[in-house]
Amino acid sequence: MNKAERLWNLRDGVLAWLYELRLEGATIAEAKPAAFMEATSWSGSEVTREEVNAALEWLMEEGYVDGTGTMQRIVLRPKLTPYGEKYAASGKSVRDLPGVAEVQSPYLHIEGSSGVAVAFSSPGATQTVNVRQKVDQARALADAIEQVLPALADEQLRAAGEELVSDIRRESNSDSPSPGRLKTLATAAMTSVATAAGTEVGKVIIEAALPLIS
Repeated sequence: MNKAERLWNLRDGVLAWLYELRLEGATIAEAKPAAFMEATSWSGSEVTREEVNAALEWLMEEGYVDGTGTMQRIVLRPKLTPYGEKYAASGKSVRDLPGVAEVQSPYLHIEGSSGVAVAFSSPGATQTVNVRQKVDQARALADAIEQVLPALADEQLRAAGEELVSDIRRESNSDSPSPGRLKTLATAAMTSVATAAGTEVGKVIIEAALPLIS
C-alpha cells in the first residue's frame, strides 16, 4: 500500500470505527492506535498515534467528526457529527465525490499473506478475488444474524432480521454478486437490526458487518 492509499484507508477506517462506537453507545477520550487496529482488523503495517490523529483532524476539517484539538495535535473525545454518522451509515468512502461512481477500497487482504495489502494493479490480484472475499464476509454476516435471531424478543425485529439474512444469501449466491449491494445490506444490518437488538447481540452483528463497509 502506498502512502496515499494508506492515508485514505486510515480516514475511512477511523470513520467506520467511530461509527461502530456510536452504535455501541461507547465514547473514547482519545483514539488509541491499538484499539483502532483491533476494531477494524487493520491489515496494513502498524498505525501510529500521529497517523490516527492526523486522520481525525482531516475528518474534523471536513465536517465528519467533532472533537477537541490540542497543541500536541491530539484530538480529544472524538465523535461523529450528524453528517458524519449519516455518511458512515452509507458505507461510502470519504474519497467519493458527487457525480463519481462509488469508490471501492483499492486494496484487499489475502488470507495467508502475513498481513500484506495487495494493490488491485499488482500481478495476480484481481477484482474477482475481491468479490470472492466480500461474498465470504457476507455469508459470515448472514450466519451471525441468523445465530442471534432466537434472542430477539421483538417479532418485527426478528422478521426484519430474517428478511435481511435472505437478501444477503440471495445476493451472495447470485451469479454476479455486487460488492456495493452487499455493503448496502451490511449497512442495513448495522443501522437497523444491530441498533435495535441491544448491546451484546448488536455487537455480534456489528463485528460481522464492519469488514464489508470499512
